[in-house]
Amino acid sequence: MVMIKKFLFFILVILAYVIFILFPSNDLTSNGFYESDDKLWAHRVNNLKDIKQLSKEFVGFELDVFYNKNINRFDVKHHGKHSELSLGEYFSYSQDYSLKYWIDFKNLNENNVNDAIILLDSLSIKYSLKYDLIVESKNIELLSKFKQNDFSICYWLPSFNLIRSFYQIHEIKANLLKFKPHVISMPYSSVMYYSIKFPNYPIHCWTNDMISQSDKVKIQKLSKNENVRVILTDFKYNFLK
Repeated sequence: MVMIKKFLFFILVILAYVIFILFPSNDLTSNGFYESDDKLWAHRVNNLKDIKQLSKEFVGFELDVFYNKNINRFDVKHHGKHSELSLGEYFSYSQDYSLKYWIDFKNLNENNVNDAIILLDSLSIKYSLKYDLIVESKNIELLSKFKQNDFSICYWLPSFNLIRSFYQIHEIKANLLKFKPHVISMPYSSVMYYSIKFPNYPIHCWTNDMISQSDKVKIQKLSKNENVRVILTDFKYNFLK
């Protein structure tokens, strides 16, 4: 009898979890940032030498920046202590290509947020890019300050996890309700989960290192998801055109 009760309890837990996974939050929506059937963007374009060629294939680039408070500039880099390229130089070089930009702000914090907003606002005005770029970070509270300054923002969500997601989803939903980011972002592997949970919310995602023929099929299928507005790729050509 005890074993039967344990088994039934286990079944109930599994059913409850399945219901949780499949239960959507239909009350959350956003107009998003980018509306086009041309969803494939270039991933991690952190140097000038690739811009000309990749701009022939892609309408948008993702790049990584760190705010350097000592000299008041954005360093374009994914990691490391040194960068020879500033965001201002990047925009100056690429301004003739009519691109959109997904800016992954790597070191957003309380000590740099206000200075970073002022600098990005200055750069976006100088190069007429205010409405052609979106700023991404995991820190939604600080990121929301960019929204208050008329920038589009992208809330980087935690990757789906069988255990952690059960607890994280409540905080995520609360943040979406409170801060109303334009877009949510995540890796390819989490798109299905967040599409179910937030079926009316625009998604940006990345497909890091997916460059095989079978990966191409997966990305093509992903592009059919109406929630997904932008897909970052490591392919050097736009096979979705």
